[in-house]
Amino acid sequence: MSRWSRWRARRASLAGLYDVRSLLMLLATGWAVLFHIAQRPPLWSQVVVVPWALGVVALGGLAKARPERHWYVALVAAVLTLEAWAGWPWAVLATWATRVAGWRLRGKEVAGITAAACLLALAHRADPSVVVVMGAFVLLPGLFAAQSRRTADLIEELRETRRELARLAVVEERNRIARDLHDLVGHSLSVVAVKTELTRRLVAVDPGRAETELADIDAVVRRALAEVRQAVTNYKQPTLAAEISGAVSATRSVDIPCAVTMPDTWDLPVPVEGLLAWTVREGITNVLRHSRARTCSITLTLDERSAGVEIRDDGAAPADPGEPNGSEGPGGSDGPGRSGGGNGLVGLSERAAALGGTITAGERPEGGGFRLHVRVPLT
Repeated sequence: MSRWSRWRARRASLAGLYDVRSLLMLLATGWAVLFHIAQRPPLWSQVVVVPWALGVVALGGLAKARPERHWYVALVAAVLTLEAWAGWPWAVLATWATRVAGWRLRGKEVAGITAAACLLALAHRADPSVVVVMGAFVLLPGLFAAQSRRTADLIEELRETRRELARLAVVEERNRIARDLHDLVGHSLSVVAVKTELTRRLVAVDPGRAETELADIDAVVRRALAEVRQAVTNYKQPTLAAEISGAVSATRSVDIPCAVTMPDTWDLPVPVEGLLAWTVREGITNVLRHSRARTCSITLTLDERSAGVEIRDDGAAPADPGEPNGSEGPGGSDGPGRSGGGNGLVGLSERAAALGGTITAGERPEGGGFRLHVRVPLT
């Protein structure tokens, strides 16, 4: 640990012993020292009383930091003994004892120390009004310390609750993934195991039947692989902000300016945001691979009832001139890609249909280029 780190650690430790309220208590202690000196007591009294007061301040921090009761008892004894011997002004030092008692949630002891300090002040013939003020000054640090301790305990309890909720959320997510993997892979692997054993037996006696079983095994494995990929895709659902940022970076890298129009903030349901994010990814992939575009744009529109995103470019128009503007409807599309091939927009159409959304893909209304637009209801 560096010297700077050690100094910061010591400062943090000291701050824990002497909080902001301690400043008033230190000022009160200084006032008592000056008042005592102004009374011109014998020199030996000053030599004894001033270090005694400083010792009370040190014990106040030590008794708060250490849970051992003997430090607390020593502090109370030092405070009350000093007041009994040196006079009523030293009653202000009882604040160090009431603060510790309040921090340890000992309300009766806070009241007892305050009462003892007031009685000693009356025994020294202090004015009753001064005794009342002194009593309030001694009592308040104990009450404030008790409130601070309760607040600190509540904050710690809330932090512990948050940690437990986070742990339970992780456990629940692991259980969900385990269930999904069991449902997706368990059955398929069982079928593969049974068919593999059957094929091994048929190879020598019925090669044709063995070939059929191998084809079935291949189909089962491919289906299981597709299901696992779909599950992983769902686990890794992208965020809209990240996809827009990645799209701008990707187009910039190939010298295609990308203009983005979107609100400053948004709060969308997770499935809706996931669909719009996939739309941005698919649209920009189309721009980069097929469009030969010079510019493109991304527009995110939100209202109370729906959310939509549109990707446009000025590149090559769709290969099929018969439907220049594409088609629009629940999950409808004029076909994936610019020539109707590929599966990207097909999957996007299925996602949109599942959420009751619409998809439009085709030539821009003003002619030329390509337009991909997805809109999803929010209600």
